[in-house]
Amino acid sequence: MRASLTIWLTACAILLVSVGVTAQDGIAFQPSPDIDAVTQRLQSLELQMQQLREGQFAFTRDAEFERTPVIQEASFSSAEFCTACNLPHASCICTTKPASGFPTVKVTGFFHLDAGLYNQDAVNRATLGDIEDGAGFRRARLAATGNVTERTSYIMEIDVAQSQARIVDMWMQFKETPIGNIRVGRFRQPFAMSELTGIRELPFMERPTLFALSPFRQTGIMLFDTALDERMTWAASGYRYLSDNFGNVYGDNGGYGLATRLTALPIDYGDSGLVHLGFDYSYNDPGRNEVQYASTNEFFMGQQPALGPLALSVEPIVGVPPFVNTGAMPTNRTNLFNVEGAASWGRFLIQSDARWAQVELINGTTNTFPSAYAHMRYVLTGETIPYNRQTGVFGRIKPEHPADFWCGYWGAWELAARTSYIDLNGTGLPGPGRRLTDVTLGINWYVSDHVKFQFNWIHSDLNDPTLGGSQAQTYAFRGQVDF
Repeated sequence: MRASLTIWLTACAILLVSVGVTAQDGIAFQPSPDIDAVTQRLQSLELQMQQLREGQFAFTRDAEFERTPVIQEASFSSAEFCTACNLPHASCICTTKPASGFPTVKVTGFFHLDAGLYNQDAVNRATLGDIEDGAGFRRARLAATGNVTERTSYIMEIDVAQSQARIVDMWMQFKETPIGNIRVGRFRQPFAMSELTGIRELPFMERPTLFALSPFRQTGIMLFDTALDERMTWAASGYRYLSDNFGNVYGDNGGYGLATRLTALPIDYGDSGLVHLGFDYSYNDPGRNEVQYASTNEFFMGQQPALGPLALSVEPIVGVPPFVNTGAMPTNRTNLFNVEGAASWGRFLIQSDARWAQVELINGTTNTFPSAYAHMRYVLTGETIPYNRQTGVFGRIKPEHPADFWCGYWGAWELAARTSYIDLNGTGLPGPGRRLTDVTLGINWYVSDHVKFQFNWIHSDLNDPTLGGSQAQTYAFRGQVDF
């Protein structure tokens, strides 16, 4: 607008000088082609100023004096017109900002340094073997995130902790399209609260045992958005199944899946109190007609078993054996059902998922595997457990005062308790199956926004169809730094 006013004032000055020179020479004033051009330009500038007053457009001038739109911030509502350019959404010119400043890049990452001690009874040792104590890096991830346009973002994340680098998340995303947000690549599928809670924000060191029945990360495309002033979320995804740790899938027979999620807040007083409900469904036709479900007792540690310089950096790795395991089942298709529920009151939270997996074997047998968990969290120092309305999950606790012993600050402290259950016994399984119930007590110390320490005591009750019941105790520690 300032540039337009300057041009207008300059043109007026030229016109006045021209008139003054003509009068001084005693020549009658006659409009000339140059003056006509100036008059037309003034009329054009007046039109632009009127549009500026009405909040429609802003213009700049290039070398050829062409009118070039300067894109304004556009805000969209349920109305038919864009509020920035006052044009119908279908013909809106404000949907994309100029490319200057893109792409953007931000480097982020974190690591988990774990240690664990095991205590097994005789039957558990006979069932699983002797589980070794140990320490090591559970995760060590680096990621690049950013935007390539105002509405197109990306992430490229790898993990280098488990013997060789592997892809974690790698996707591109387009937001605010006419059909919602779109994500393409390898990502966590829209299925359940526990899976969609970021690993940095987990109140326990690992996800509960029902995680074994999740489609989790696959390569595909997803549509998702919020509704009703962010009191609801919805998502639907289609993908290739099963993908490996690098996002790759191959197989002519099957190899497809879908996942859907719908959540709502029937009671919503913000972070001071809310109730969350959700339902999830996933259908999968595995490539090469095989699927396998297995889980540890919610703690894992591993190392390459061979010795010598040629064996220290290659797969395979060995570590905590699976407590429950179906083996690789010859499978036509699977159906996964999940129900979510949570209630929070500021510093206190109750959360639960219940899940069933129906697996149709190639021989016609159908097995149903049930699983569930429930956990409670209480922040001793009074901080609120926040709820993320875009993803429909609970986020990280940020201490009101980061730990500073000289000033008497101790960060944030949280107590957590969880019980989880999974039954992988079935008919015609190639693996041992088994049933597992875990009870976990945890203490979390949030030193700052980016440093956390965790302690978990895990009591595991394992039932083997042949050897019977057994017990194991796990004492696990973790240090986390993220940036």
